[in-house]
Amino acid sequence: MIDKKIYQYTSGYLNQIANVLSRIGIDANWVTILGLAIAFLCFIVLSYGSFYLGLILILINRFLDGLDGSLARLSKPRKFGAFLDITSDFAFYALIPLGFAVFSPYENALPTAFLLGAFYVNGSSFLTEAIIVEKYNIEIERRDKGFFYSFGLIEGFETICFFLFICCFPDLYGDAAYVFFGLTMLTHVIRVFRAFNRFG
Repeated sequence: MIDKKIYQYTSGYLNQIANVLSRIGIDANWVTILGLAIAFLCFIVLSYGSFYLGLILILINRFLDGLDGSLARLSKPRKFGAFLDITSDFAFYALIPLGFAVFSPYENALPTAFLLGAFYVNGSSFLTEAIIVEKYNIEIERRDKGFFYSFGLIEGFETICFFLFICCFPDLYGDAAYVFFGLTMLTHVIRVFRAFNRFG
């Protein structure tokens, strides 16, 4: 919901770091791959109940996710880079709840199933909208990513806040997951209505 505002605030700092990395020949895809490796490491530490370490790894992953985009914009756009970025993001969003499920299957498996189901449904509308926008060359307001980014009630920032919350308060994971499930499904419904108005 506020990803645009967050981007406006952080882009200047990320661009400065990206300029330094670009000068020494660091490729954006390698930053994305490093972020993905951090996501898998985060899954492992959360599975063992190291929630504060998991919190730190989440922040590192998100920093790298922002940095790879800034770095990519300094060179010629590459389709594989956009593909790798979005698929790595989806892997990250799945791995964090899975870590909580593995840590405590009896308590966390069911809310994790609901949460990942919502992520799956919401992700389908996110990607389908992007496909249609690209296929029919529909005009959009803003284009600073390698693919059409559909904004909504629950976006990256809100999801990260949820992840950080459950790392700080793991005993509230189940209740928090059900609440976030509802908000994510609401985001999907809003996107469907918006697509009907835009494409119908």
